Formats: sequence, structure tokens, C-alpha cells
Amino acid sequence: MKVSVIIAAAGMGRRFGSDIPKQFLELNGKPVLAWSMERICQSPMVGEMVVAVPPIEEGYAIKAVNSADVHIPVKIVPGGATRQETVKNGVQAVDEKFKWIAVHDAARPLIKMADFEATCLMAREVGAAILAVPIQDTVKEVMDDGLVVKTLDRSRLYLAQTPQVAKKEDLMNAYEKAAANNFKATDESSLLEAAGYPVAVVKGSTTNIKITTKEDLILAEVLMKMEERASEK
Repeated sequence: MKVSVIIAAAGMGRRFGSDIPKQFLELNGKPVLAWSMERICQSPMVGEMVVAVPPIEEGYAIKAVNSADVHIPVKIVPGGATRQETVKNGVQAVDEKFKWIAVHDAARPLIKMADFEATCLMAREVGAAILAVPIQDTVKEVMDDGLVVKTLDRSRLYLAQTPQVAKKEDLMNAYEKAAANNFKATDESSLLEAAGYPVAVVKGSTTNIKITTKEDLILAEVLMKMEERASEK
């Protein structure tokens, strides 16, 4: 199984509060995006990579991509105003020889190769699969006035991560149906679900964090250094 990986790196990171998008900031001596690319490319399943970046930040993007130690073809494409548009641009740039696509967040630099490959293999079996982690805390549904409506059954609730893997044909069909129905989604699995495709969950790791705040960047550096120390033993 060979996949084309789309790295969603077009976000401007406004919640992070930096003039430079978070995916281009330095983490342990290298841009966050570069770490995400390198981690994914450790897998022999990966045949090419398409990196969707903010058009107005092309300089930072090229520098980050060039700093990644990868040995497969890499394409840089402009992202869109939303994640949905960004990933669609990436899908359209995928080489026609690839039938499977894995979408990964640029801001998840701690992805484990075993988790990536497990998600790809589950997708091959079911049709589509995502990496996700069970919710550990009690979850409340709350009204605008701050009052609790009800407590949700957390045993069936998961936090979606990436990669999210699917057949290229199915993903394109999902985009077409979403456009026809004016449906907006925050991830690829939502598009596939809405189009009627089954999506399986592979249990991932809580260390596969998405860097959203400055505190997340600090945590990512700590986790990375912990990994390094563990590998030296």
C-alpha cells in the first residue's frame, strides 16, 4: 500500500498569537512543519507528499520544507481560506498513480510511525480510517447561559486526530457532495461521513498533540526531549 500524504499547513495560527504561523516556528532546532514531514516520511508506505501552505507565507513555507530531511517527492501548493479548501487543493495535486491519501496536520509533529501505518492499514480494510483518542474527562453539554444541559456518555466519544486516510476517489466524491449541499466540515472524516462512507477509528496516543497555543509548543518540546532520552537508553 502506497499513499500520498497531504500536510495541511495553511493555517495562520491566530489563536497562537504569533506573527509567524505556528507550523513554521522552531521546535527543538527545526520548524514544526519539518518535524511532521520527517515523522511521516519514516514510513515506507509514503510515496509522495503534498504540503498546502498559506500563499502569503510562501517564504517561511519553502524554508521549512527545505529544512526537512525527506527523500520522496514533495509538492508545495497554496492553501485555501478553510481547512476544507486547503485539503481539497492538496488532493487535486496528488499524482494520479496514488489511490490512497493520508491527511496530516502540520501542527502534529509527534506522530508515531506505528500509529500512522496502523491507520493506513485500517483504511485499506474498511475504506477510511482516522487516528483518535478516547475522551478521559466527563463531558458536559452546556447552554449559552452557562448551565449544564446534560452529561454525555464519554464511553463512545473520541477526539479526532490525524492522519485521516481514505481512497482518493471517495474523498473527491465527498468534496463534490459537500459543495452541492453547502456542507462545511472541520476534518476529512466529517466529509466522508456526510457522504455515506464508513470511517473506522484507530486508537492513537495522547502525545500526538496539535500545537495550538504557546503552552502546546512548550509541551511538544518536553515530549520530544523525553522521546530522545528514552531512545538513548
